Amino acid sequence: MLFIWILVSAPWLMKIDDVLGYFIRIFDPCVDECLNLYQPEKWSELRWIISGLLGFLTMIPIISLQIWNFAKPGLTRSERKMLRYVLVFTPVIFLIFSYISVVEILPELYELGHSIHINYGFVVKYDVISLVYFASIVLWIQVLVIVSASVMISSGITGNLDSDNANWWRLRVYGFVAMVSLLSYYERTSNGLTITLVTLLIVEIISRPWTTKKPKYAIKLETNYDHLGEIISSLSVECDCHKTSNNRPLVSTLTLPKLCSNKERQDDLIKILTRYRPNTVIITGCNNPKVYDSLKEILPHIVIDVNQ
Repeated sequence: MLFIWILVSAPWLMKIDDVLGYFIRIFDPCVDECLNLYQPEKWSELRWIISGLLGFLTMIPIISLQIWNFAKPGLTRSERKMLRYVLVFTPVIFLIFSYISVVEILPELYELGHSIHINYGFVVKYDVISLVYFASIVLWIQVLVIVSASVMISSGITGNLDSDNANWWRLRVYGFVAMVSLLSYYERTSNGLTITLVTLLIVEIISRPWTTKKPKYAIKLETNYDHLGEIISSLSVECDCHKTSNNRPLVSTLTLPKLCSNKERQDDLIKILTRYRPNTVIITGCNNPKVYDSLKEILPHIVIDVNQ
């Protein structure tokens, strides 16, 4: 993958002067010449960084395909749906927001700032590296926000995120974003910390409707002591496809109608067991107990009793 990245970045490096020249022209707020290059060595560094970034964007379809092929076998149906949303819509949303922010909004902001300087009577000279560097920071913040927000929103839309497991998602998504953000600006600790906090705040606000959403199921585990005095937790599940009596299930029993034939509810059960990790699962009222053989292979540490 690293070799492919270098390979696709090479053409961008050959044309990087034209690319940067285009952005400098749209960023230039002055009628007369007012741009200077104060740090030529930083300009060379910037050319390599932008080339690598453009090369990375070029190979996003390959990266997405590799992620899909690697993750698909170990995901439930709803998790596969979530991953498809993230891999398909995240690059599209990033390109749209990048065009709006870099091509439309930033030049207007630079021009507004320039007009304020002129009104104060300043003789203005701008560092071209600072203009491009600020644009790269904006793009990087967008990458972090869009990727993390896409994961959180897609998880909520597909039913994988609610208030019950919101902290689980926060720990993984926010932790990854914070690590990447801080490492990206290790030379400028204050900038990295500020960017990280702003990014996490924006993502938290965007994903708020799903992190406060009521869970789909109310799970109640029964706890008992075994002969060694250890706490044993158990979950009772009613399949409801085979009525053995007219008795209503207990309050602590989780009812999943047609569990043995409904793929969506089977996925829900896997997520519940993965989340709560009971020692024993008791499934009653089921016509097809062989369906749960694969579940026993997926979760071998859980004792699964069917119709017993």
